[in-house]
Amino acid sequence: MATINLNFDSIKEIDLGDDFDSPPIQFRQNTVERGYQEPKPRINILETISDEGIFEMERLEYKPSGLLSMVISNGQIVMATQQSSIIRLDVNFPQELKSIEGFTNKNEKIHKIFLDPTGMHLIISMDNRDVYYYHPSFQKPKLQKSWKINLIESVAWDPKEDNPVMQTVIIGTNNGMVYEAQVVGQEKGLLAFPSKEPILKTLYQFDEPEPIYGLSLKKIVNKYFLLVSTPTRLYYLIGGPTFENLFRRDHVIFDMIPDDSPNRDLYGELKFHGTTYAWLISSGINHGELVYGSQGNGEKFTQSATMLHFQEDKPKDIDSRGKPRQFQSEHPLIPPYPPISFAMTQFHFLLLYEDRFIALGKLNNQIVYEISFSQKDPKLKGIAVDNEKNTIWIYGDHTILELVVQDEDRNAWKHYMDRGQFENALSYVKEPYIAEKKDQIWATQADHYFSEGKYELAATFYGKTHKVFEEITLKFINAGQRDALKTYLLQKLLNLGRNTDTQKTIISTWLVEIFISKLNTLRDPRDEDRYKKVSGEFRQFLENFKDTLLIIKDIIFNIISSHGAIEELLFYANLIEDYERVISYHIQHQQYDKALYILTTLDKPRQQQQQHPQQRHLQSIVPQTNPDELYYKFCPVLFHFIPYQTCDAWIQTKPNFLNPRKLIPSLMRYDHSKTPFGQPNQAIRYLQHCVQRLRNKDKAVHNYLLSLYVKQDDDKPILDFLGASEFYYDLKYALRLCMKEKKLKACVLIYSAMELYEEAVDLALEVDIDLATENADKLRETDEALCKKLWLRIAKHVVEKGKDKENNNNKNIKEAMEFLKNCDLLKIEDILPFFSDFTVIDDFKEEICKSLEDYNSYIDELKLEMDDATESAKLIRNDIQNLRNKYGYVRSDQKCDICNYPVLTKRFYLFNCQHVFHSDCLITELMKHKSNDQKQRIRELQMSLQAHESHNHHNQTTTSAVQNHMSPDQTIDASMEDSNRNELDRIVGKECIYCGDLMIRLIEKPFISPDEKDILASWEI
Repeated sequence: MATINLNFDSIKEIDLGDDFDSPPIQFRQNTVERGYQEPKPRINILETISDEGIFEMERLEYKPSGLLSMVISNGQIVMATQQSSIIRLDVNFPQELKSIEGFTNKNEKIHKIFLDPTGMHLIISMDNRDVYYYHPSFQKPKLQKSWKINLIESVAWDPKEDNPVMQTVIIGTNNGMVYEAQVVGQEKGLLAFPSKEPILKTLYQFDEPEPIYGLSLKKIVNKYFLLVSTPTRLYYLIGGPTFENLFRRDHVIFDMIPDDSPNRDLYGELKFHGTTYAWLISSGINHGELVYGSQGNGEKFTQSATMLHFQEDKPKDIDSRGKPRQFQSEHPLIPPYPPISFAMTQFHFLLLYEDRFIALGKLNNQIVYEISFSQKDPKLKGIAVDNEKNTIWIYGDHTILELVVQDEDRNAWKHYMDRGQFENALSYVKEPYIAEKKDQIWATQADHYFSEGKYELAATFYGKTHKVFEEITLKFINAGQRDALKTYLLQKLLNLGRNTDTQKTIISTWLVEIFISKLNTLRDPRDEDRYKKVSGEFRQFLENFKDTLLIIKDIIFNIISSHGAIEELLFYANLIEDYERVISYHIQHQQYDKALYILTTLDKPRQQQQQHPQQRHLQSIVPQTNPDELYYKFCPVLFHFIPYQTCDAWIQTKPNFLNPRKLIPSLMRYDHSKTPFGQPNQAIRYLQHCVQRLRNKDKAVHNYLLSLYVKQDDDKPILDFLGASEFYYDLKYALRLCMKEKKLKACVLIYSAMELYEEAVDLALEVDIDLATENADKLRETDEALCKKLWLRIAKHVVEKGKDKENNNNKNIKEAMEFLKNCDLLKIEDILPFFSDFTVIDDFKEEICKSLEDYNSYIDELKLEMDDATESAKLIRNDIQNLRNKYGYVRSDQKCDICNYPVLTKRFYLFNCQHVFHSDCLITELMKHKSNDQKQRIRELQMSLQAHESHNHHNQTTTSAVQNHMSPDQTIDASMEDSNRNELDRIVGKECIYCGDLMIRLIEKPFISPDEKDILASWEI
């Protein structure tokens, strides 16, 4: 609290902030060294509470003279002086002062002035009962001559009209009368209603003719709420949509305060702030909240009414106002008599007395600010509040002060906490020290509930505080409240932050022990409902703190299992996905179906883990077995006892979730002889699913499936399996198995797959001739000789098979002839050696004749082909002769198409396309496009021809006789030269380099060859 003596004549501005700054709180600076952070010291937040600096006074530079009354609204100040003048001042432009004088006789004093919320409409009430209305558009206030009413004590402006030109107003007088008027800011119509309406309309007259000192009007939808105050009564009116309906007699109810004070006219003032009100009466200040809602006619709309009492004692002295100076109040520092003016803010009452100004806290009734005045100070008149701009002004005879309110709700949390309104306290917590303030509120709230025996609630709020853990736990233990202790530990666990793993571990372990112990005490069937409730709470706890408990899962399992809580044990194991433990339990108790059911869900958690990457950190702390590994571990047992269900589970898993190779140990333990009759082999069923549906290509899987097939009585499955176009089993292993089990047809298929067709045919002849012919035919396209050999072998087998001692030659010959029809590679003469020498030829006559006819036809075809070949050879010889005699024309001035020099100067080539090239030019160009072998051959031919030319030039010196006679060596050399020349011509003159295939092939050749990379690199910028 600040108490200051002011001399208004010697100061221009009052600033109390610098004089009352609380000393700064010193904190130890956090230090970090080797990973250790020094703990921040706890702050006693109650020691930081201070009301200083909330209120400050600043003096307005303007100094009025003889100020009688002042009102302010929307930043517009209107003052009435003792000289019956009006002064208008804009707070934002204090230099633009407007004084209005001469609108009335100076002997006539102003009683009160009233300003609307816009700051534009002003009503002036005179002591002689005259009424003036003023608008800034007027030159001076206008007298309302038709108004002959008592003194105006209060007005209420219609909230639905916020018009700077026209306003509707309700007027209350000093004799309990209420009127309605409409003021218009125009020269031609002042306080005038629309046509045919009275200038002033009487609304109501209260039964008790007391002055109406306060009016408050609020409109919600189409309903008005009006609060009217007199020195002894507070009226409540609800109605609408018109004021006439509002003031119906059955709508008027009131609260009455008995008062026999001789100075009743000093009370009855009504003040508002937001949705709160304050009513000054003789015994104190009645204040509460306004609630505008669904109330109807004749109902009140205030609540939480409270009295701030002024209790009168023996009067010893009477001041100038007729008030006793010495009263005994409930608050000795407050004068025990009503103030000359008062106002209120959200959390404070502002009380103005003749000798002091006091700011009193609403929540704790304590003085937070006080200024005392000396006899030399100017006499203060009242307090004016601008509800639109939220400013407060105190005025006196010749001074105006602005009361600046800063951060007045800073300590509201403390006051609400002291009153037990903890939710309100939390809502007003703000910087600084938010955490410390909340901690204090929760601690106080917890102490409050603990003292009332509400231990569960107390535990909840203790858990939010930073009070010493051991102190609180002992508090509940000593009180015998283990359930409340559990609640406290749960709340504490919720509030622990990061880097508190040790604390979390300790509390979690303790909670598990408490829950399990509680469940043990409720195992009686009569406590079944309570048991289910506690069990549900325990399971919820395990779910909520799964991550914390996962680090100490072995400890949790030991605690639960030591108490024999099997259901909770299984629940927790499932919760943390410790399926290995759950499955082991079910298998140990021969609950194979349950164990298998757990396995069938193992391909789902992996998807969830992908959706929640934060689980990876926990998995790194406590590694878990991969779901598929659990299949490989437990399925040998499950497949042994429930093979059908286990096989179904395997088949229904996601593709590629299981590796069939790793399930082979389970399949090997399977004994099909123990399965019910008619049920298929489950091992074969699963492997067929892998091979046929999943397209598995694992050799081990295919080999094991083959090993199961060979043991079956039915050969069809293995033959279908071996006859597939693709196979991934080991052929040698398959052959060995089939040989061992005497599966000869299967062996034939395997020989065929190994391309051992002779072995395949030989073995097939023992079981199925059709199978033998099928394998022999596989060589028809690749090895016709071997194919014919195999067909002869089959034919021999057919012939020999038909021989018998009963001399059934006819049947034997017919079978051989039928077989011969199926193979076009064999003729009758091929199989005749297989028959006995004494076979009657009549049986072959038809086939032999047919064979001879075929040979005759074949000979005729050969003759025709020979004739055609002879004719073709003749034509070719003619073409060659024509080519030798073919010639072309070369002009004498024609140039080589490569070097552009005359072509007749050297040996040249002329093509049909009329392109002509020098021989050496064409060879040089072709060398760029020939292969290395061709290049080498061209060089060899050139060198050989050059050598012949040099040799011929040397021999030109011989005689003509000798020239006419060539030696055999010279003849051979000439022949070799011609041969080389012809070969070179064939290579070089094969095609024109511009019109032949070479030019087409150059399309795909890059412009820059790999050998020219250096040139390409030189182009880089």
